[in-house]
Amino acid sequence: MDQNKTLKQMLLDPIKIFAAAVAVTIGVLSVIFKIHPLLALPLFVSVVISFLQSKVNRYCFLIGAINAIFYAAAYYIMTLYSTAAYALLISFPLQAVTFITWNKKTSGGETQTRKMSARTRILLAISMIAAWVILYLVFHSLGSDYLIFDNTITVIGIVGTIIAAMRFAEYAFIKVASDCINIALYITMMITDHTNVIWLIFTVYSATCAMIAFIKMNKAKKETSV
Repeated sequence: MDQNKTLKQMLLDPIKIFAAAVAVTIGVLSVIFKIHPLLALPLFVSVVISFLQSKVNRYCFLIGAINAIFYAAAYYIMTLYSTAAYALLISFPLQAVTFITWNKKTSGGETQTRKMSARTRILLAISMIAAWVILYLVFHSLGSDYLIFDNTITVIGIVGTIIAAMRFAEYAFIKVASDCINIALYITMMITDHTNVIWLIFTVYSATCAMIAFIKMNKAKKETSV
């Protein structure tokens, strides 16, 4: 009886249902819009990664490192060069390192995260502004499409991945911010290419999973500090 109840709870998990719905929708739209398999593949993998992230599961980083290679190819095809460079040169190695770091700092099978100090947040903000200006000047010469969106997403992505490797719980909040900018980007891109609705749907799902992860980590911190 208990096993049946547990199985029912697993099957009725709202996030699992959401993930399944998003995966099916992406699959159907990919066929309708005749999306290149190389562009669709990382999205399907990312559905799984985001689900694991919502559970604060460290294996999301291991799978994410592998998926970064697929994303680099996809972003290159979409002429988002700075984001493609970030995926291959930054996201891939950092996510691999993050998995190793999270795997070492576990207790009871769960990774021990920590919160940023006010000083760290200020230094982080200053670093993000400096990095944005530098990368903007670099990638402006490459003629990247949607430069402001592309560059902002790249900077936030780099920062988010680095602080995730340092086990700061705020990485999930930064992921939400990145996804929100991505949503604006894909809405803008839909004006000229309606197939971007696929990435828009996924990004809304991704932001939801990241917010759930952030709430869970903050709740866990409050419980342990009591």
